[in-house]
Amino acid sequence: MRRDLRKFKEGKYDILVIGGGITGACIAHDAALRGLSVALIDKHDFGACTSSASSKLLHGGIRYLPKAQFHKVRESAREQAIFQHLAPHLTRWLPFIIPTDKSSLTKGKMALKAAMVVYGLCCVGLSKLIHDPGKLPPPRTFLNGDEVIRRLPMLSAIKGLTGAQILFESHMHSSERMTLAFVKTAVENGAQVANYIQAGRLLIQGKRVIGVNATDGLTGEEFSIRARMVINSAGPYCQAINETVPGLRLHHRLTGFSRGVHLVTRQLESKYAMALTTKKKTEGFITRGGRHFFILPWRGRSLIGTTNVPLTENLDDIRVTKKDVDDFLVDINEALPSVKLTRDDVFYAFTGIYPIIAREIKPDTYQGTGEFQIVDHGRKDGIDGIITALGAKFTTAGNVARQAVDLVVDKLGGNIAEVRRDETRLLEGRIEDITGFTADCLKKYSSLLPEESIRHLLCNYGSTIDEVIGQGKRKNMLTRLCPERETLEIEIDYGVRCEMAITLDDMLFRRTGIGTIGYPGDEAVARCADLMGDILGWNDTEKEQQVAVVRRRYDSWQR
Repeated sequence: MRRDLRKFKEGKYDILVIGGGITGACIAHDAALRGLSVALIDKHDFGACTSSASSKLLHGGIRYLPKAQFHKVRESAREQAIFQHLAPHLTRWLPFIIPTDKSSLTKGKMALKAAMVVYGLCCVGLSKLIHDPGKLPPPRTFLNGDEVIRRLPMLSAIKGLTGAQILFESHMHSSERMTLAFVKTAVENGAQVANYIQAGRLLIQGKRVIGVNATDGLTGEEFSIRARMVINSAGPYCQAINETVPGLRLHHRLTGFSRGVHLVTRQLESKYAMALTTKKKTEGFITRGGRHFFILPWRGRSLIGTTNVPLTENLDDIRVTKKDVDDFLVDINEALPSVKLTRDDVFYAFTGIYPIIAREIKPDTYQGTGEFQIVDHGRKDGIDGIITALGAKFTTAGNVARQAVDLVVDKLGGNIAEVRRDETRLLEGRIEDITGFTADCLKKYSSLLPEESIRHLLCNYGSTIDEVIGQGKRKNMLTRLCPERETLEIEIDYGVRCEMAITLDDMLFRRTGIGTIGYPGDEAVARCADLMGDILGWNDTEKEQQVAVVRRRYDSWQR
């Protein structure tokens, strides 16, 4: 995967995709699978914004039951199953504990058991989408109150506890690498992609969009990219891009944004995820109390999210503040007094944004929508050549992509390939039997690497692990970047040469993820900068600037 801007300037594409988050990545993947010529650009790195700032969950749709959105339940459960098939190395089934108590009928045993029956009916037949029996979810079970306390003593703080439902949700090792996996597969099928390319003014000829003026974020060079169709999937930025052409409108105008803050803390529980309520409000016909937050075991830490804070700053300046962390810790400690979390227990904190279409933005109420928007501007606004695809959830990005590309295919006509995107595994996910493949890799590489390192590489690189380890052996780079983390030096080399990592931030937070579980230490960060600098030609000043950007991620909420 090489960043070659010359091809963008010289070519004319069937589709230009603006935005390399999970929605844009899925669109590029789907379109390239069908044989269309595709260009994909992003103003930052791939998946660097909203797509990386999540709980890493592929929700099965149970959150839509309180609003009686049964179609959304099935859509989410279906897409959750497809992800398990497409990327078996990046997904796992995580047991969620959902407590019941005597505080209200909606939080009682009968209500939750009834909800599970409805949920099961919504999911009938979806297991056939998962071809590997080793990737099928375990059965759901209900625990009585005593068994809940035995397994999770900290839940004894819940007054009137009567039991808990165990529901399995799909959890990603890395949402960043999941997004990248779609991008890499699109490239394998002929797509041209580049990060750090900012889309400026849409190019229009008469009543038709024919491309976009773009700026290289690394050099400042301006150039045009032309395409038969433009798909604007720039997430929070899509409305601003559309406004460069008068008359382009969404179905539902965005009225604002909220920030969702996540904390990565010392591990509170190693096996089970917990869904707990706060005093914050949520919207729905039937609710189980206040706004939920999740505590998830993840990479030896607890990943806790999320909050709901109306966005007041510029979209490009969002960051986690000390107040964000302190306020969230209050909510967590109120729900689970025994954990006694402090800021010293927080290794990392991050925030993402989600759009709001409500007329009134309420600071204490979750108002996120699970409804995506696909807008045919030729039909809606009389301006052809452009479609806006505004996703709502990571889980349903594939469905958004399918519908958006279907619309493009109808407009372009011609002989376009029929593909089963639901069955076509991603480049790194071509593993028929994840259990057997894992066992084979552990045996094959046991003389080179410890088991923990092999499992780490399997999660990050899946079926391409042989290529990564092979390069590492040839270059003598199978050593850890630092003793406390599994990341190997070859991953830095591979990330630059094969995965378009441009900055130290790209490498630490999206290619390797070594920075997302806490600051890896000055020595590791400096070593990473040296390895990247040797390839990219950084001098000492550039290395210092790259390190400073990384440090700011931690400093913003620690001071």
